[in-house]
Amino acid sequence: MKEYLRCKVCNYIMDKEGSPDKCPACGVPETAFEDYKYNISNRRRIIMELDIHPIVLHFPQAISVLIPLLVILNYFTSPVLTGKLYSTIEVLGCILPVSVIAAIFTGIFDGHNRFRKTNTPHLIKKTILGSLLAIISFSIAALIIIRGLNNSVVEVAALSTTAVLLQIILARIGIKLMFAYTPGK
Repeated sequence: MKEYLRCKVCNYIMDKEGSPDKCPACGVPETAFEDYKYNISNRRRIIMELDIHPIVLHFPQAISVLIPLLVILNYFTSPVLTGKLYSTIEVLGCILPVSVIAAIFTGIFDGHNRFRKTNTPHLIKKTILGSLLAIISFSIAALIIIRGLNNSVVEVAALSTTAVLLQIILARIGIKLMFAYTPGK
């Protein structure tokens, strides 16, 4: 069975075999290391280490940030580039709801894998905020499809900025949960 070390300063976990002289994360000397044993099954640990949810949720974050930035950039470019920027915004706006739904589903899977349930206070808060984010992302796509970006560019940029703010709140909650889990199988 693999053995692990944990840095007592920053909680970084590393393989005991071939461990470095300093913590790779915070740089303290190896005197700050202690033996560490995972108290979850190997299968759950492997699933959590895949970081599926943190990876998937970067897509809606990037899209939500790009939309208002491209709208602003549009005001400083030539008319030729404006059409291309609008096309890009339209595609991003229509992909956004799909990426948000994927982030919600991977979040539910991750929450269930980590805590064996999804009705804890933080997970309920994340579910509510994630649902609000989904509504906003579908609203962005609907505006683009129904009214066209030319007629709704300000609303799309405002909703996308609101989506970014919601994602910041969701990330703040998620960071607190990143290394938490319920022990057992």
